[in-house]
Amino acid sequence: MRMPRLFAAFFLVSLFAFAAMADRIDEIAAWLPEKPAADGAPASDRAKWDALAATKEGRSAIDAAEKLLGKPVPVVTDEGYLEYSRNGNRTRFQAERGRLTGGFERLYQAECLEGKGRFLQKIVDYGNAICEMKSWTLPAHDGSLTCFRGNPHIDLGSADLSMKLAYCLAWLDDALPEEFRKRVYAEIDRRTFRPYLAHARGERKIGGHWWFHGGNNWNSVCNCCVVRTALAIVQDRRLRAEFVMHAEGSIPYALAGYTSDGYCSEGMGYWNYGYGHHLAMGLSLRAATGGKVNLFADPKTKAVMKYAYGFQLQNGLSPHFADGGGNPSPVLLALGRQIWPDLVSTAALDAPLLSGGVVYFPLRAFGQEPPPCEPTMDVLPPRTWFPDAQVLIARGEWPERTRRLGLAVKGGHNAELHNHNDVGSYAIMLDGEEMSGDPGGEVYTRRTFSKDRYVSKVLNSYGHPVPVVAGKLQREGRAAAAKVLKTEFTDGSDTLVLDLTEAYDAPTLKSLVRTVTFDRKVGVITVSDAVSFSGPSSFEVPVVTYREYEKDEASAHFELKKSNRNLRRRMKLDVSASAPLEFKDEKIENPSKPDVTRLSFSLREPVADATVTMRFSAGD
Repeated sequence: MRMPRLFAAFFLVSLFAFAAMADRIDEIAAWLPEKPAADGAPASDRAKWDALAATKEGRSAIDAAEKLLGKPVPVVTDEGYLEYSRNGNRTRFQAERGRLTGGFERLYQAECLEGKGRFLQKIVDYGNAICEMKSWTLPAHDGSLTCFRGNPHIDLGSADLSMKLAYCLAWLDDALPEEFRKRVYAEIDRRTFRPYLAHARGERKIGGHWWFHGGNNWNSVCNCCVVRTALAIVQDRRLRAEFVMHAEGSIPYALAGYTSDGYCSEGMGYWNYGYGHHLAMGLSLRAATGGKVNLFADPKTKAVMKYAYGFQLQNGLSPHFADGGGNPSPVLLALGRQIWPDLVSTAALDAPLLSGGVVYFPLRAFGQEPPPCEPTMDVLPPRTWFPDAQVLIARGEWPERTRRLGLAVKGGHNAELHNHNDVGSYAIMLDGEEMSGDPGGEVYTRRTFSKDRYVSKVLNSYGHPVPVVAGKLQREGRAAAAKVLKTEFTDGSDTLVLDLTEAYDAPTLKSLVRTVTFDRKVGVITVSDAVSFSGPSSFEVPVVTYREYEKDEASAHFELKKSNRNLRRRMKLDVSASAPLEFKDEKIENPSKPDVTRLSFSLREPVADATVTMRFSAGD
C-alpha cells in the first residue's frame, strides 16, 4: 500500500501546485493591458520619436541605416554555422550573423525615428533572411546541432533576436505587410514561445534550457527577452501572463548567483549584460502591470545594483576580474535611478535614449515626474568591501589629484561564475590606467568552456599576480578558497590579510598568507607574501602588466609606464625578499587581444620559510 499512498500524495501536491499557478496567471492577466505593447512607443506616436530623432543618437541611427539601403542583404551560411562544430571557431559566423541581425535592428529603428516609409522594404528583406536561417541559436550553444536540425532551444542569441523582431512588429505594426508580420510571428512562436512553455510547463525538458534554474547571466537575459517579446506581440492576455508567471519562478535562481552582498563574480561586463536585462525586464513589467509585478521587492536586488558603484576603482572604471571585463554602463545607472533614486544623482535618464536595440523614454515623456535625486554617490567613498565575495576596492589620491591610485584585491574561490583560478589576485590603477594586475579574459573558443579551460595561461593562475608554490599553480574548485584573516580599514590606509593555503595542492605547503596594504596618504601599495613549507621548496611571485617596463640593473627597482600625447603615467615597483631572487620576463599570448607581460620573481634556492614583498608607488 506504500506506493499508492506516495503516488496519491504526489498527485495532490501536483494538483495544488497547478492550481496555484493557474491562480497566479489569472491574477497577472488582470493587471496586464488588453492588448500587447512594446516598451517605448509605437512609430505612430511621432512626438516621442521625433524627440529622439533630434538627438545625436537618433541622427546617428538614421545615418547608419541609410548606408544599408544600397547594399545587398548580408548572407548567413550553413557552412559558417557548422564551423564551430568542426574546429571550435565561433567568431566568424557570429560576425556574419551580426551583420544581418544588426542591420535589421538599425533599419527598424531608423524607420521608427524617421517615419517616412523608405526603410520598410529593406526591413522586410532582412527579416525574411532571418526567418530563413536554420537556427537562431548561436553555434557555440548548439554543440549537438539539434537547433540546426530543426529542434530549437532558447539561448542568448535566439532570445535577443526574438525580442528585436517582436519590437519591430510592435512598433511598426500595420506599416509592415501582413504576410511578413505573420511569418515573423510564426517563427518566434516556433523557435521561442513553444520551447519556453514546453520546458516551463514540464511537458518536455529541453537540454538547452539549463539556464531556467541557472545562476549566471543566461537566466536574466533569456527570461527578459522572452517576457518582453511576449508582452510586445502575444494577443492572448492570459498567455502573456503565463510567460510572466514562469519567469517569476526562474528569477530567484538568477539572484542566487550573486553573493548576498551583491557581488557579481562574472565581472562588470557580465553584470551589465545579465543584471542589465533584469533591470529592463523589471521596468517593463512594472509599466505593464502598474507596479503590481515587482521584480525589485527583494532587498538583494538593490545590493546587486549597488555593485555597479562599488566595483569601480575610479569613476567609471572597474577591474577586470574573471571573464567579464568592462565598466559600468551609464545607461544602466540611469535605469537604476528610476527604481532606487538614492543611488545616483548624475546619471538621470532625462532624454530619450537608444541602447541595445531598445529605446528608453524618460518618465516625463509619459507625463510622470522622475523620483527626486539624492547626491549620495557623487563621489566614490575611500573603499568598498564585499565581505561575502572577499573583494576589496580601495581608492585614494596621492597627494595631488593628478596622481589618483586605485586598488582591487580578491579572495574568493576557484569555482566562481566565469571563473579564473585567481584567489588572491589584485589590480592597481593609476590615473585611469591599469598598471598591474589581472589580465582579464580571452576571446572565446570551444576550449574556453570545456574540460581544457585551464590550459590557458590567461585563465589559470599562471597569468595572474598570484604565487607559484612548490612548482604548483592554483587548483580548481570550490575548496580552493581564501580565508580572510584580517581587515583593517581607516581613513589613511586599508589592509586585507588573506590565507591562500587552500588554493594550492602542494604537499609541502604549510601556509601562505598574502597581506595587501594601501597607504592612501603617501600613495603606496604593498603586496607581501609569507610562505612556510614542511621542507625546502620553490617559491615564485609574479607581477602581471600590459605596460612597458624598465629595470634598474643594479637593484630590484622597476618602472611600469604608459604614455600618450597628453599624459605620462609611471609607477615604481620595488621588490624585496628574505632570500635572493631571480628575475625573468615572459610574454603571455592572448590571441586577438593584447599580450600580457609576466614579470617573475623566484627564490634562487628552495626554502622552508620566506617573505616576498612588492611595493608599488606613483612615479614622477
